[in-house]
Amino acid sequence: MSEHRAFICETVERILADRLDKLDIDAAEERRLPGPLYDALAENGITQMLVPEDHGGIGASVADAAAVLRAAGEAAAPGPLLETMLGQMLLARTGLGVTRGLVSLVFAEGIAVPAPGATEWKDAAVCEVPWPTAVEHVLVAAQTADGGRLLVTRAADWTIVEGRDAAGEPRDSLSAHSIPVQVLDLPDYAEVLQTAAILRCAQSLGAVEWAFRRSVEYAGERKQFGREIGKFQAVQQMLAELAGHVLAGAMITEAAAERPNATMIAAARSRVGDAIDAAITISHQVHGAMGFSLEYALNSRTRRLMAWRDDFGSVLFWRQALAADFTMLDRDAFWPAVSDAGMAAPA
Repeated sequence: MSEHRAFICETVERILADRLDKLDIDAAEERRLPGPLYDALAENGITQMLVPEDHGGIGASVADAAAVLRAAGEAAAPGPLLETMLGQMLLARTGLGVTRGLVSLVFAEGIAVPAPGATEWKDAAVCEVPWPTAVEHVLVAAQTADGGRLLVTRAADWTIVEGRDAAGEPRDSLSAHSIPVQVLDLPDYAEVLQTAAILRCAQSLGAVEWAFRRSVEYAGERKQFGREIGKFQAVQQMLAELAGHVLAGAMITEAAAERPNATMIAAARSRVGDAIDAAITISHQVHGAMGFSLEYALNSRTRRLMAWRDDFGSVLFWRQALAADFTMLDRDAFWPAVSDAGMAAPA
């Protein structure tokens, strides 16, 4: 880890430790964001860390942002942190300039959207929008038959039907008969989706790592039949299996974030999808009934893992994308493609 990245991560970890507790996490299920947390993140430039320096941001890399979101996932930090970081980057990239406050970002395919330059969006509708009542702007990245679009709207202009994800955080349906909008070309729609996918992957990895560590600790604390349950072979085997998932998920996520490309991101999302399934299953098996209690911190991570698992493309979607890179190769080309996976330096 570079000195620059280490400094950013230390700053974020300190903010999370000082400004986030279990009450803040639980309050998210009542649609309340931890204001002091996000104020501190904004003051330290974290919400705009992907924005170039000449637009007022930090100019951090995807790998830097992934490290921050990994820490946020470990802490079960609620709210649209990823969406704000990526949304602010898109606003700067498209020339609109960053906006103050938080941003909600949603990807949509197959919906009718206005052409670039339009100022009105009629019969507008989007689903699964995170935290629209807590942000100033809702951004819609839409894939259309003739390319990508970025639609910038004010959150206050929408009619909102409340919904929730598995963690209890807002995922609402938005509609409007007619809404003011700024519509811009988004030629790199696939790249933006891949960036969102690897950032969510890193955030999920943080929650998986927390669940693993806490399960190991709990196995050393909980006694059954006169000894710690961590001394039973069956429990040791489960924890060893989960450790393998954590290590594999961490290695491929770090590699994909460091040098993002479509193949590695698809592989990371696929592998971490398996790690998520294992973390949810094994951590709750180790904890027993206590792990399901709302008062216990494990469910704050595992329910977010359930919500995040298929964000920005399901595990099946990314596995199909990964397979498509190799299915048409002959036997001479197959192994070099697998071993390289797009990571070789260009000539």
